Amino acid sequence: MVNLDDLDKRLIAEMQKNGGDCPHAQLARSLGTSKSTVTRRIKRLVNEGVVRIVAVVDADMIGLSTSALIGLNVDPKYIDSILEELGAKPQVHLLALVTGRYDIVAVIAVASSKELAHFVREEIVSIEGIRASETLLALELKKKPQLLVV
Repeated sequence: MVNLDDLDKRLIAEMQKNGGDCPHAQLARSLGTSKSTVTRRIKRLVNEGVVRIVAVVDADMIGLSTSALIGLNVDPKYIDSILEELGAKPQVHLLALVTGRYDIVAVIAVASSKELAHFVREEIVSIEGIRASETLLALELKKKPQLLVV
């Protein structure tokens, strides 16, 4: 575990608020510190794996306007292979091994309800070890996953 001090936490929050696309000098002014401190802190946070530099795509903007959550009940001996297979699918944007009613939950984004139906009927059922699934269509996403872009 990495220890974050108050400045690290405020820096991360500021970067998230601005989508990570804020010049280091502006971050330094906002935080009341120097540009070199901000640059050094960001480099350390990236090197330690606390912050990842990624591109975040707005799914709606590229035509992936249909989102769904899929709960899966699986044979325990297939959990790893199912996670690997689902994780390789471009439609899957979040994949979690969970406790409770399901064993695995996947969040997917596709272009249409027709594509969602295909994914569930063709892609999900073809995976060995899945016992049952339940698909929940997202009517409206109120809070999208927030990833950091630097």
